[in-house]
Amino acid sequence: MPPPTDELQTLADEALHAGLNELEAGQFEQAGALFRAVLELQPARAEAHFGLGMLERRAGDAGAAIPHFANALQAAPEEASYWIVYLDALMEARQYATARELIALGRSQGLEGPEIDAFEQQLDRQGAPSDQRIEAAGALYAKGKKEAAGRLARKLTEEFPQHPFGWKLLSGVLYSQRDFPEALAAMSKAAQYGPDDAETLCNLGLMLRGAGQLDDAKSVLERAAALDPDNINAYNHLAATLQEMGRPTEALAAVTAALAIDPEDTGALASIAVILDNLGRADEAVDAYRRLLAREPNHSNAYGNMLFCMSHMERFTPDELFAEHVRFGQNFASRIKAARKWTNTREPGRPIRIGFVSGDLRNHAVASFIAPMFRELGKRPGLALHAYYTHPVQDDTTAALRSHVAHWREVSALEDDALEALIRKDGIDILVDMSGHTAYNRLHVFARKPAPIQVSWLGYPGTTGLATMDYYLYDRHLLPRGEYEHLFTEALVRIPVGSAFEPNAEAPEVTPLPALANGYLTFGSFNRLSKISREVIALWSELLRALPNARLVVAGMPVEGGGHEQLASWLQEEGIDAARTSFHPRTGTPDYLAMHGGIDICLDTFPYTGGTTTLFALYMGVPTLSLAGRSIAGRQTAALLAHHGLQDFVARDGADFVAKGIAASKDLAALAQVRATLRKRSPLWTPAGVGAIVDAFEYALRHMWERWCAGLPAEGFEVPAQHPLEPD
Repeated sequence: MPPPTDELQTLADEALHAGLNELEAGQFEQAGALFRAVLELQPARAEAHFGLGMLERRAGDAGAAIPHFANALQAAPEEASYWIVYLDALMEARQYATARELIALGRSQGLEGPEIDAFEQQLDRQGAPSDQRIEAAGALYAKGKKEAAGRLARKLTEEFPQHPFGWKLLSGVLYSQRDFPEALAAMSKAAQYGPDDAETLCNLGLMLRGAGQLDDAKSVLERAAALDPDNINAYNHLAATLQEMGRPTEALAAVTAALAIDPEDTGALASIAVILDNLGRADEAVDAYRRLLAREPNHSNAYGNMLFCMSHMERFTPDELFAEHVRFGQNFASRIKAARKWTNTREPGRPIRIGFVSGDLRNHAVASFIAPMFRELGKRPGLALHAYYTHPVQDDTTAALRSHVAHWREVSALEDDALEALIRKDGIDILVDMSGHTAYNRLHVFARKPAPIQVSWLGYPGTTGLATMDYYLYDRHLLPRGEYEHLFTEALVRIPVGSAFEPNAEAPEVTPLPALANGYLTFGSFNRLSKISREVIALWSELLRALPNARLVVAGMPVEGGGHEQLASWLQEEGIDAARTSFHPRTGTPDYLAMHGGIDICLDTFPYTGGTTTLFALYMGVPTLSLAGRSIAGRQTAALLAHHGLQDFVARDGADFVAKGIAASKDLAALAQVRATLRKRSPLWTPAGVGAIVDAFEYALRHMWERWCAGLPAEGFEVPAQHPLEPD
């Protein structure tokens, strides 16, 4: 039973008195024990907190004393000496911003006097680095002397830990060195101590976006733009953030604000081109890219984005696309000298080191193809797998993929020189590009030729345009032999199947054909918005007019605003009643797959057809009606349908597309049979099929290696198909 209150008070008073006596006598350990005993009895006793703070100060640790002085002041704010000692400790610990806040609080409560004035004068002298030091540090950074600037920045953060400049400079140095996590931490400190600096907030927003923290990035960049309406970078970074968040209309408004500040700003031109592309306004996007490239001909990211955009457009012929890709490659060749010497030993029978370069080793559509390939290739004794991951964000998918690769490299922070050196140090025999002209590619490195054999596979439907890329691996159903070789700078290697595919583990069961209950067909599209052009809507509408009871579901729209309004307008122009169509925003994978339960047939886009969307639909029992095009991008769905014995869903032209849709509506029993059997018979995800795909892939790599060991140049060849790859 605890002692009565009066007795507690007496015990606490006695312990406090004894502690003060021990403190005065220099018996600091005994004094500390007594003060802590007082706080056991009375946790808010100001004198005991004050005594412990004094002990920490005597021990030379002002930082440790500060919490005790804060507790003492909170318990007895009327005691002026507590304010003074607390402020003195803050100054000693260089916590100048907190000291200034404490003075402001004290003055608001009537605290005045010469000692307070002296603290303010001291803060004015010591709370910030001198203008000369700031100018000197900034000059070092501007001259590119990053190491020296970094050393000075670290010293400033130590001397003035609550002043934003040192942290801001340090962050800039770290970011230039591609140490993105530490750069973000330092810029966050700068924003904490300088919350109204628009430039700091703009930089912080950029780094938050790079780290995948999109909501935080949006808030920070909106504040930066509000603080400095003429800060073009704030609007540019905000536009890119909103685009990644699936809010293209808002992104367009932000980049339009940037261009109002400077119509020729290259960052804004790059942003608006990407946004227009993703809104399906490809012609305008290409115009913006060309304006940008006229100003910056060596802007390789913009050039690559333009090539990817052009591959979605029917107005460019395959020959025109190829010529543009070659110009891209020649631009590289004029600036980068490719090395042609390697230390790799020419032993055809030894295990070969395969390096995969990709920014999509994460929760990304491409990972569905990579996962089963890595899992099986990692077991092959004749191969040593290396992965070079070029994206800064890691997730559960990254961790799962890493478990199948013996040598995993996080290389997003590496400059091209450093990545080339790492690949050479690893002794890579065959380096595989899995990005092409898509995000986070490292084609600059491939242009340097760090490995004796370089291969483009999976990530991009067309040539890289690089003379240093030796081979292009493609699916046997993708390109007819003898018709496309002139459209590649690489030698073409025809493999039985382009890649295996891993369906989502959370996919629901296949449902019965909806048309059997509805009495009409429901068409669907899950392709991204940038693929759905006015011409695509026109062809879909022709089919809908031919089947007046049919419905259309368009999913995968931006989460908030933008996208479906334009599609709805086009459908209205085509005479399609709005009641026959519905639009659904992008959603999580389980819900996305479940939506296939209400779809009878998917409608493909052109000239850039589906890939992952087509495969997910097939896994859910839904075939895709596709118009086969003249390029790899235009033949992806056709190849996948051929692997599943569904060539009847591949149309030669628009009229055939409509005719095949009408024919399907007249034979619902056949459509129901297809739906019921597709999941069970695919060669892309059954164990036997995956094994055969990996066998063929390894065969192709080994044949390339044997040719190089024999001193032979890259030459196209075909890997024979195996029985498990043939559809039933």
